[in-house]
Amino acid sequence: MVLAASLAACTVEREQPKLVGQDIHLTLIHTSDIHSRLFPYFFVPNTFDQAYGLLPANGPFGGLARIATIAKNIRKTSNRSLWLDSGDCFQGAPVFNQFKGEAEMRALSLAGLDGAVIGNHEFDLGSLNLYKQSREWGQFPLLAANYLFDDPANPQDGSLRDIVRPYQIYDVDGLKVGVIGLGNTSSLTGIFEGGNSLGFRPRDQNQVTEEYVRLLRPICDVVIVVSHLGLDEDEGLSADQVPDENTALPANGVDVILGGHLHIVTNPPKIVPNSDGHQTVLVHSGAFAKYVGRLDLVVHVGEDNSDPAKRSSVKAFSYVNIPVDSKVPDDPEVANLLWPYSVAVNRDIDLNGVFAYVNPPGGAKITRNDTSGGDSQLGNMVARSMQVQSGVEAEFALTNTLGVRADFEQGPLTVEQMFNVFPFENSITVMYLSGSEIQETLDFVARKSADRGCRTQAQVAGIYFDMVCKGSCPDPDPNDNYTPIACAKNIYLGEDCRSGVPDGPITPGKCRPVVPTGLYRVAVNDYIANGGSGFSALKRNTSKQNTGISLRDSLTVFLNKQTACTSSVIDTTDTQTPQRPVIERWGAVPCLDDQVEKHDGRIRPVFE
Repeated sequence: MVLAASLAACTVEREQPKLVGQDIHLTLIHTSDIHSRLFPYFFVPNTFDQAYGLLPANGPFGGLARIATIAKNIRKTSNRSLWLDSGDCFQGAPVFNQFKGEAEMRALSLAGLDGAVIGNHEFDLGSLNLYKQSREWGQFPLLAANYLFDDPANPQDGSLRDIVRPYQIYDVDGLKVGVIGLGNTSSLTGIFEGGNSLGFRPRDQNQVTEEYVRLLRPICDVVIVVSHLGLDEDEGLSADQVPDENTALPANGVDVILGGHLHIVTNPPKIVPNSDGHQTVLVHSGAFAKYVGRLDLVVHVGEDNSDPAKRSSVKAFSYVNIPVDSKVPDDPEVANLLWPYSVAVNRDIDLNGVFAYVNPPGGAKITRNDTSGGDSQLGNMVARSMQVQSGVEAEFALTNTLGVRADFEQGPLTVEQMFNVFPFENSITVMYLSGSEIQETLDFVARKSADRGCRTQAQVAGIYFDMVCKGSCPDPDPNDNYTPIACAKNIYLGEDCRSGVPDGPITPGKCRPVVPTGLYRVAVNDYIANGGSGFSALKRNTSKQNTGISLRDSLTVFLNKQTACTSSVIDTTDTQTPQRPVIERWGAVPCLDDQVEKHDGRIRPVFE
């Protein structure tokens, strides 16, 4: 009794502030797609990065201890704040490969993250791993309203159903903030099948949003959707025009959408009007721990949140994207937590090890996208390495363009840069495709590319074709009321099929055409083999076999076989005067010039 009385004496109850009729300042701290970039890393910021303040002189970039510093500094300037993350904190750096998400969960929890939606890469090691890491180390709620979880096989076993919430209500010093999570479905193709290994199935995001907004809006001053759907789907949630004017808009009642998945920045944010007289602020804040988004809101607190005319609403806002660079000091607590993980990773992997030198003339780099919109030099290298990998030896190889995430910059090529190019653990899958399946797959590539400015969404080796982005195309299904205008034509197997002229026609007799009834051995990555990014023809194929050979390792082996630098090649990144030859500074490493798997019209964009 004495103890109870003592505890009661220490309890302080404070009356909730009366906010109705007032304009209240709320700050949202936003991160997304951190992809295990817990430690600072080197890369060359592109034009868009630099436009958003990520300057080459301020590298290395990223690091969760720096993000923690930014978040804490923001909180010092705002009495009311929430830090929300739009998913994919897992996968993309060696620390995840070694510790399976433990470091990410511990560091984000210590840094003060308030909540996160589940991203598709959180499932890379399966649902059970995500459950274990969150249960053991996570101190913030995981959100996903559009996932319907199955019962575990053993009722006594724990599962994600026990820890994932559809929404969370935060009391931010009297301001009630409801947050709905929407997880990705487009990249998790297996969840559409009953009894899948992930243990859940998707629900329609529009229906789910409408249901939970109806629940939360009457009791919350601010309603936020934290999403890993992607920008197109986020915009679809808040569209201001629908075919049926009596159809409720999914985002009516949503004040803010914080999005992720496509690794983009929307600065300034998008403003989308809704039919209820209010608007939705849509924000994406980038990826790979390069930025922290700060969204400051002025919320007018209404007298009746169940009435659109009298409810609380966002009167004004401002947004800034804060670069995570060397100018930001580490938060000491988070840095101390991460130090043992850094030691372990660097003990096992020499991230600074140099195994090649990138040396195109004129200080150029080897790019993953070609200005023509067709095949690129780096894409060609990746596909070639898959095709000729020992044990694969395919007639041709195909991989998705977005699976190659960075360019090869001029200078020494390190192991860490290879992780920048291939942050995910994709591996080579071998399958046998008929000529008809190849036609269907490349038709899909053409349609997908046409929607993206006729910039190819695939990279290949051993095959050549015309990617017709607009033209006269065969109609595979006359009954679907849709006549395609994008397709693949003039599909040939072989090498140098255009005789060195990238925009020229196929040289007669030089390569062999793909015939519908033929059967061909093909190398693809495991992601598209399982239907990722919409490659349904590959998903249906039953002959596939995953080799377990990672694309990163395959490309490393391929590059190591290239011609070594001669003594006349000078390392232009050397800070000594005079600069030393590459062979003196880095050893007899291969030199990669502009001729190694150069752009040669394997994929030729065509407008008929």
